[in-house]
Formats: sequence, structure tokens, C-alpha cells
Amino acid sequence: MNGKKEPCPVCEEKRRIADEEKLLKEYVASLPEEMRTGEEEYARRLALCAACERKVDNLCAECGCFVRARVAKKNMRCPHPAGRKW
Repeated sequence: MNGKKEPCPVCEEKRRIADEEKLLKEYVASLPEEMRTGEEEYARRLALCAACERKVDNLCAECGCFVRARVAKKNMRCPHPAGRKW
């Protein structure tokens, strides 16, 4: 044994999720204003995706994108196979 402690898997997962959230927020903030959805539309889309059975963690299982990134762009549409939710 080398004396080093193994990292806590739960803590590592929380850190990974926090890092991912930070990067997504930075990405959305970096989008040019003309490409971004308005705040109300962003919140509406995000709420619809949050309730969707195809959302897994921060990803859309239908297309593989990061949900926050997709809902932030004006020209993007929901890829749900049973019909677009937004």
C-alpha cells in the first residue's frame, strides 16, 4: 500500500457534475445574444426537458446532446421521437 487514499466515488461524481454544470453555464453565456433563447423560453424548454423520460442526467438520450446547450439555442428543436415537446 502506498499510503494514498482512494478518492470517494460519490464525491468524485459530485465534483464531475459540478464541473459539467459550470462548463455548460459558461458555454450558454458565451453564445452570441442573437443565437440565444430568451430567459423565459430557456426556462420553459429546460422544464419540459427535465420532465422528459428521454433525459438522462444532463444529456438527451435521443440525440446525445447536453440539454442545457440545446435549449439555449434559438434555432434548435426538441428531437423527441413521439413529437417535439418544444
